[in-house]
Amino acid sequence: MGARPHILFVLVDQLGARWLPTYGNPVVSTPILDAFTGESTVFERAITTSPICTPYRGCLLSGLYPSQTGITKNGQAYPADLPSLADYLNAAGYATHWLGKWHLSGAPQRNRSVPPESRAGFQHFIGWESHHVDHWRGLIWADDADDAIAMRGHETDALTDIAVAQLGQAAGENAPFFMLVSYQAPHPPCSPPDEFMEMYANCDLLPEPNADQNTWFKHEVWNADYAVGEFRQRYFGEISHLDAAFGRLLRGLDDLKLRENTLVVFTSDHGEMAGAHGLFGKGVMYEEALHVPLILRAPGQTRSQRTETCAATIDLLPTLLDFADCPVDLPGDGISLRPCIESDMDTPDRVAISEHGNLCATTQDWKLVTSDLRGEPAALYNLREDPYELDNRLGDYACAGIVNLLDDELRRWRHQITANNREAA
Repeated sequence: MGARPHILFVLVDQLGARWLPTYGNPVVSTPILDAFTGESTVFERAITTSPICTPYRGCLLSGLYPSQTGITKNGQAYPADLPSLADYLNAAGYATHWLGKWHLSGAPQRNRSVPPESRAGFQHFIGWESHHVDHWRGLIWADDADDAIAMRGHETDALTDIAVAQLGQAAGENAPFFMLVSYQAPHPPCSPPDEFMEMYANCDLLPEPNADQNTWFKHEVWNADYAVGEFRQRYFGEISHLDAAFGRLLRGLDDLKLRENTLVVFTSDHGEMAGAHGLFGKGVMYEEALHVPLILRAPGQTRSQRTETCAATIDLLPTLLDFADCPVDLPGDGISLRPCIESDMDTPDRVAISEHGNLCATTQDWKLVTSDLRGEPAALYNLREDPYELDNRLGDYACAGIVNLLDDELRRWRHQITANNREAA
């Protein structure tokens, strides 16, 4: 691979794998991401370690579970004494950039600036704390906390403009860069440009067997009040709009001749139920909220491949540091996914653990969900036979072996967390 690569990490908000054609969706249009998939590694089963914004971000930057970082709910700050991805990369000589939504500087959770001491070590920061409700009236801050910059047009386009400009500046520096572009979209309430929303005006938007045709999305604070069909039309429009923005980022890399020496990562923090099982939002252990896209294009990669390795959020930090040739003795139990990309190595039986109010242990084929954090089993699904989670197999004696296996994994996990819990320490 030669010199240490640049890294462009594209993080979108509330996009489940179920809603992308890359993962089999028959309705949504994402031609840019489809083409990108054709020259990248697709992780068929990538699982968010926590299906909610702030705990996910704490896990991404630390490589630790929420119960280890103490970041277990939205609105908490990244601990000042907890080493971060930026800290590790800074020490290795990278220029580190964060652009967009942060959601890691604590209260208040609103559209505001993020002070330098709350940026987890990122050297260059242009962003906002959280909660753009109107995607057409976004504000963003650079160095002056008192001087908000109005984002022109839809914030997805405005943030892409900023990111392309920052790529050009970073490419001129005498150092490899890590740039994380954190989009708010397609987080509801969705208001895509008309041309993208109209793409779904005459489509069957609810073909899945677990979609509740009659559920209604109502959120008074967001002034949102519409049926599930309109929700999906808006949500899918935001996804297609994001796809176009992602294409602009990739063209920016190509224009700067950085294609051959840049690792590009596309993923999301968690998914969106979008009316599945009659639910909206996230924070639950159903596939629509838990299963996220994870697509990586290694430097110089041109061939498409898919891996059944069960990947998790805790794997992203070791993977990024591995590609950056940044050896660190990390405290978590995440693994580098680089061998899956470069050596076609699959470990499909690996178990991924997720937590948020309750626990979930999942493999490529099975998922065990508990009723609470103490770990009492509540549901078991065979995802290969029942991908829409309509048949709870927990009481099926034929499944006792897989229940015991996954329950043992949860017991091991709880023991590990108890021994390494920052709050307990």
